[in-house]
Amino acid sequence: MKILYAVQGTGNGHLSRAIALLPEWMKYGKVDVLISGTQSQITFPYPVKYRFRGMSFIPSKRGGINLWKTMLITRPFTFLKEIKALPVEEYDLVISDFEPVSAWACKRKGIPCIEMSHQAAVRDATSPQTMRRFPVGRWIIKKYCPSTSTIGFHFEAYSENIFQPILRKEIIESTPVKGDHYVVYLTGYGDDIIARVLNSVVASFIVFSKELKQQVQWGNCCFKPISNEGFLEDLLSARGVICGAGFELPSEALYLKKKLLVIPYVNHYEQHCNAAALKRLGAMVLFSLCSKDLASIQNWCDSSHEVTYQWKDPLSLAVHRAVHLSRTIKP
Repeated sequence: MKILYAVQGTGNGHLSRAIALLPEWMKYGKVDVLISGTQSQITFPYPVKYRFRGMSFIPSKRGGINLWKTMLITRPFTFLKEIKALPVEEYDLVISDFEPVSAWACKRKGIPCIEMSHQAAVRDATSPQTMRRFPVGRWIIKKYCPSTSTIGFHFEAYSENIFQPILRKEIIESTPVKGDHYVVYLTGYGDDIIARVLNSVVASFIVFSKELKQQVQWGNCCFKPISNEGFLEDLLSARGVICGAGFELPSEALYLKKKLLVIPYVNHYEQHCNAAALKRLGAMVLFSLCSKDLASIQNWCDSSHEVTYQWKDPLSLAVHRAVHLSRTIKP
């Protein structure tokens, strides 16, 4: 079987999931990889056959999506050209992890496409939802990546086609310990804002920054550039994690039994749904990072509360389910 595995390159979560899933997919046939998007900081260890610009979302420095910058970097004619150029008809199976070029190429040519993503689970009616409206966000998550069938990943298996997170091998095989520092990963905020707030909290923080190229100490905050190895080491020994309400890092924190505080992007529908799900599991949720939140952050740091989370590896079962779906789909 010839398989196209298409990955959204905005952020690091999609690529991390692909790194874990690809060896399993290689058991079923020859796999070509497509990556689109421009906002990732991790190294991808497999050959990439197609690299496209696609459509990326640019974070702001105050905890949200910068819609203006996002529109400025979006090139609709380039996107259409990429859709037309992608030979999806040459593949027996197209898998898209919220990757729009492959999905729209399949839709244009009437070829089945299976979406395997967290977003597929978020828009499922059985998954926890935010009470806020987010009309644009809801529209994007529904229309951005059209597919024939879906396999979703979420913190819990809310329905038969939703599975628990795919975790990195390094996380599964690790031995976590409880240190004295808190890992902070808030790429939606500028380093200056993070330092200004956390310098007023009595605790030690290791902040991973997409802005810096070398380590900098700023009060009680040690700012480090993003790297796979360094991040994993500090995560395993962290007392807790403060991060956006994305999917991959909160999933890893839950598995590692780390105390968790999440701050969803201001105008990000998916992250607010994630926050609702994480709150059910016992994580603390804040909706901003500013001086009025200092007491809440300090109380969280001082607390001994830990999240209880049971995880069962869904890797083989999720891929098997996708293969089964592909055999039941009629072009």
